[in-house]
Amino acid sequence: MSDPKTIVCKPSKWFKTRAIAVAAMLTFFSLWFFKDGYWGYREKNVAFVTNLLFSDKGEKFPESLDFAVAASNEFNKEKYTAETWAAFASEQIIPAPEDKSLMPRDYDYSQKWPEEIVNGYNELKEDKPYKLWEAYSSRTSLPIKPSEEIYDAGTIREQFIVCGICVALLLFAIFICLRIMGRTMKVTPTGYSPPGGDEIPFTAMRKLDKRKWDGKGLAMIHYEEDGEIKKAKIDGMVYGQFQEEDGAPAEALFTQIMENFKGEVIEFVSDDDEDEDDEDESESAEKSKSTTESE
Repeated sequence: MSDPKTIVCKPSKWFKTRAIAVAAMLTFFSLWFFKDGYWGYREKNVAFVTNLLFSDKGEKFPESLDFAVAASNEFNKEKYTAETWAAFASEQIIPAPEDKSLMPRDYDYSQKWPEEIVNGYNELKEDKPYKLWEAYSSRTSLPIKPSEEIYDAGTIREQFIVCGICVALLLFAIFICLRIMGRTMKVTPTGYSPPGGDEIPFTAMRKLDKRKWDGKGLAMIHYEEDGEIKKAKIDGMVYGQFQEEDGAPAEALFTQIMENFKGEVIEFVSDDDEDEDDEDESESAEKSKSTTESE
């Protein structure tokens, strides 16, 4: 408050806390979707594609995975010894999809089969390639259970789209916050100035709706300007708030408006008050009926 008759309500701690929370949330989601689109889903595709090499299903892969090769299938095509298998496997390249957008930008398409498969003659002979995957995933820190399907280009693209939406919402939220932070709500001896608006003289106010004031800190002023009825909001939660340690500036501002307001006030009517009015009307009706009958 600048003086006893002029009360200025600046953006409240309540608003600032929530503005920071919203900005933090949108920032988090923006980074999260960007991460998934740029490298997250691609890294998961590496695990998925490599795991196909260790597949023990012994069946053909679907057409969408026409690049896939299972070491166990190759092992069963011929009769190998440990030496001949190692010689064959050491020359093979890990198969990968032709669409390079599905894999990390630094993915090495010329990398050979892992040493676990090259030296896994016994496990392949026992039809237990999953043991080789356990060893390989442990060494390379890949997940023991990769995703069940490959993330296609459309799914990866969606991550960037959602990231862009989150960034747009973040920028919009920052714009709104900066606009609110640069405004105040003020009452003077002559009138009320809503955030970002000109002063409304008390003499121009016609109606004040305070039904939401006690519960939400909101009230609406109906005022006349150039022969037209307009509205202006009093928002005590965003501006000033009601903290006693801060002097409850929003409540002080609203009190001063009420003291100078001469128009119609719309107040909240509680259920108890309505019940009492109904009881009074019932009693009056019964008395009136009794009087009529006695006559």
